[in-house]
Amino acid sequence: MRFGEKLLAAGIIDEAQLEAGLAHQQQTGQRIGEALYELGYLGEEQLLAALAREFGTRYVSAQKLSRARVEPELLQLVPLKFAEENLVVPILRGKDGRSLGAVTCEPQNQQIAEELSILTGFSSVRFFVATRQALQALIRKLYRGDLRAFDSLAQAGASPPADDLSADGGDIQQEPPGMHSGRVVAEVENGDTETRQKTSSWTRAVESVRESSLLSDNDFIETLAILVGLLEMQSEHRQGHSARVARLTKAVSAAFDLDERQSNHHLIGAYLHDLGKRTSSHLTLLSIAANSEHRYLAKRYHLTPARLFDAVHLPREVNRILAHLYETFDGSGLPEELSGDRIPLGSRIIAAVDAFDDLVHNPNNLVGATLEPQQALARMRKEAGVLFDEQVIKALEVALQQQATLAAGGRVLTVLVADPDASASADLELKLSASGFEVTTARDSETVINLLGSNPPDAMVVDYSMAPDDGLALLDRARAVSKTMPVFMTASDPQPQVVTDAFKHDVTDFVTRPFLPEVLVAKLQKEMSSSRPPPVDPLPAAATPGHQIVVEVDADEATVDHSGDLPTPSSVTISGVGGSHGAVLSGSLEGKSALSLFRALAAKRRTGHLSLRLGKQKGELHFNQGHIFQAMVGENQGEEAFLELATWRDCLYRFDPSQQPTKRVINTATAKLLQIAKLMS
Repeated sequence: MRFGEKLLAAGIIDEAQLEAGLAHQQQTGQRIGEALYELGYLGEEQLLAALAREFGTRYVSAQKLSRARVEPELLQLVPLKFAEENLVVPILRGKDGRSLGAVTCEPQNQQIAEELSILTGFSSVRFFVATRQALQALIRKLYRGDLRAFDSLAQAGASPPADDLSADGGDIQQEPPGMHSGRVVAEVENGDTETRQKTSSWTRAVESVRESSLLSDNDFIETLAILVGLLEMQSEHRQGHSARVARLTKAVSAAFDLDERQSNHHLIGAYLHDLGKRTSSHLTLLSIAANSEHRYLAKRYHLTPARLFDAVHLPREVNRILAHLYETFDGSGLPEELSGDRIPLGSRIIAAVDAFDDLVHNPNNLVGATLEPQQALARMRKEAGVLFDEQVIKALEVALQQQATLAAGGRVLTVLVADPDASASADLELKLSASGFEVTTARDSETVINLLGSNPPDAMVVDYSMAPDDGLALLDRARAVSKTMPVFMTASDPQPQVVTDAFKHDVTDFVTRPFLPEVLVAKLQKEMSSSRPPPVDPLPAAATPGHQIVVEVDADEATVDHSGDLPTPSSVTISGVGGSHGAVLSGSLEGKSALSLFRALAAKRRTGHLSLRLGKQKGELHFNQGHIFQAMVGENQGEEAFLELATWRDCLYRFDPSQQPTKRVINTATAKLLQIAKLMS
């Protein structure tokens, strides 16, 4: 009995549907099952379950395949051309190491099984069945880096799996690695494959940020900068690497007259370009060309950053940039040997900037020592037209020259742009970055105040419409930090009195919107080039000793009372004596989060030592005038420890204002740390 007749006999389709399916099969040349599926007479699960019964195997739905994680070594054994021509993808290896599991839409095709066995070296091959459309999407995703390959199938309403790959008998493992929903595969330094929870704090944070429709690209990029910076702090020679690459990528991209969206794609790619790769071997086009082991690692890891964040739904352009970072301008690179303009511009720019930063800052680079910028450029010029795009190298030279003219004491000068409207300040931020400044942004006055206290900029551009404190109040804050810092104020149709008050408060200049960003940049450059002493770095003024305060917090924040020791869990109210040497505060956060307590202490600019206890776990934080100086839990410390402590709930606490922090370890702005912790909670 033929397959269509079996479906009819089983009552899955009726005679009219079978006749329509046979007619469609005549027109398209499809198999009858595919024809019925395409006509909508069969659901995906119905078709696959019937095929699995027919050929004595298991099936894999499109939804499950979209989450599949395949070892890079298996993909390397099966060329893209073979996979596309035969619609077959290796998916897992058997526990004995000799058998291979693969997905196909023709599980009965023994010829493909034999060819696959010869090609891969596995003694036996076992097929699982999937639809043709799902296989085509899987090949695009795994081989071409298209992380949106399954989108069209999801929109078409592919049904969720009712079965998994738990094949009876045989020596294929029961659950294919990486195919369980909620798990991802990350490459670790020893070269092995490590299974991690999809809800790893870093991935979850990026996913939370990206999925929030309220966040602009600028907000997403700003948060990425913090997250990646925290990760890189764990590596001695990689600290600040991605931030430097992103900053220089932005400056180089400005030479190509891109729109803001394209420039943002380059920035996102720059921040993500190294995630998930081995920290012991930094892969650049120069090292790959000179070292065969690095070339092997590049083939293995080139899609790792994009795969790590496939749940985040990054823009397609970012995925293409990440997938082609190791293509060379002459076409000898990988994975697809693209050449010239066929390589995404973002890939060409990041590859050049990455190689430059490696030569200048990484003592373990291919030459075995850090080079001066001009030496690094000379080394890269030799490869222009071969490894690198010559136009990108020229743009890199211009960007570095612009940065050199702004260097003060060997560092890049920082400009804080404070504007509640990201779109209104975007052009100015781009022009400042292209001119060699390091740009930080603030959308509310609280962020400005925290940055002035913890990491003062060299100059500031503030819009009068900032809230809740307006531009004049922030100008006063800036002047408390430094009398000589250039501070420019902007406003749309300001009242004459506002302009007069700004100059009374010692503003450097007042610029009325609309204005040409180039003009403001030129004014900043002139001010910065004058012989001004660097700004001092004081912290905000302390609360008046002995002043009674009550810490008001929102619904998800805790409250404190003061007693001598850590009490048993109970509901309490946060209150206490202000100042650096007030009473000890202690209590329980029953039903509340530790993050709410951190926010309350920061908001009231408290100084002291906070002890936390959650079961047998102990943690501690050090505050100085509301700024978080250090955090420790277990063997972790710094920003990573803070983010872990921020997830604690229902814990005991003790805050001792008599213990003063001796050293600042956490340099990330407290406001930004609290923002990221809230996103991750």
